Parts: sequence; C-alpha cells; structure tokens
Amino acid sequence: MKKIKRQISAVLIVSNLLLFWTSCKKDLKVCDTITELSDRKNLVDPNSLGSQALIDTLSKHPEVQVYDIISSQYGWTVKCNVFYKDIKVFSSQYFLHKNNYSNSIICYDTLNFNSINFSLIPSITKDKAIKISKQKLNFNKTCISYRLGIYDLNARKTKSSKNYKLTWKVQGENGYPYVVIDANSGQVITQDDGIRQ
Repeated sequence: MKKIKRQISAVLIVSNLLLFWTSCKKDLKVCDTITELSDRKNLVDPNSLGSQALIDTLSKHPEVQVYDIISSQYGWTVKCNVFYKDIKVFSSQYFLHKNNYSNSIICYDTLNFNSINFSLIPSITKDKAIKISKQKLNFNKTCISYRLGIYDLNARKTKSSKNYKLTWKVQGENGYPYVVIDANSGQVITQDDGIRQ
C-alpha cells in the first residue's frame, strides 16, 4: 500500500513539474514581428443591421470606419473610428444611434478638423517611435504594431479647442500596451500599459 502511495505521489510531483514547466514556457513568448496597421475598411459589416438609413448616413461620411455594432430590442448603436485624409484620428470617434421608438438616427461626432493645418509627413521615423515606446513600456511579451495618426491634445478636456498633432501610435496585441508619440518632436503624449487592478 505504501509503495502504491509513493508511486502516486511521484506521478503527482512529475505532473506538477511538467505543468509548471509548460506554463513557464508560455510566459516566454517572444515576438519579433512589427506590423504597420493600415486597415481602412469597415471592421464590422454595417449591412448586418438591415438599415438602409444607416447605409445612407454612412455613405455621406467616407471618413468613418465601423468598428462595433450594438443592437437590442430598443435600437442600435454603431461605433466608428474617424480618419482625416486616410490617417486615423486616435482621439476621435463617431457614433450613430437609433431608438426604435423615435425611428430617427442621432449622430454623436467629433468630426471637426478645421485646425489641422500641418504637414502629414512625420519628422521622426516609425523605428525611432518604436524605440521610444520600448523605453517607456514593456513590449517583450507581445507583437508590436504601429500606425501614423492624429491626436487631439485636448481630447479629454471639456469645452476646449482642438489641438491636433501628428502622432505615431505603437501598440501590442489587442491594443495594449500602447504609447502615442508626437511624430515631429518624439515627445510621449499618452501611454497605457493595459494593466487594470
């Protein structure tokens, strides 16, 4: 009986060691891939709602990209990214909402680009932006992607005028961690390690 217990204990110890070793191996994921994000087409099919009014509204706004649709018995909301001359505006979004009772579409937008009067050609390279990002946050366990874009420095301030800057956004898989860098000065504008407690 003792021999059987020792054998079971040995099997359990070996199993635990193998489990620990394989879980450690997963943590060692290294990705050398660096990808430019350039997607411009809708990420979600707006036709899935079957609303001609939505399709007509979207056709008037070629600067938007549908990325999420929320539908319920009360209506639907379509969330869109915003682009300026095919450059993503990281700090802007466009929302379309329809209430089934009123049967009208309401737009919530930040499509105001009057203050964009600067060159859309960056002074610092994507490689420099990636290097700066790696100095700020740990990208060791994720694949890196980057994108040239525009960011409003006053995006989180209420009732402020727009203060757009040309920026690089360097991010990991699923959007985190990320760093947004001024594409001309190299200054870090915002960053997020994605860790929530």
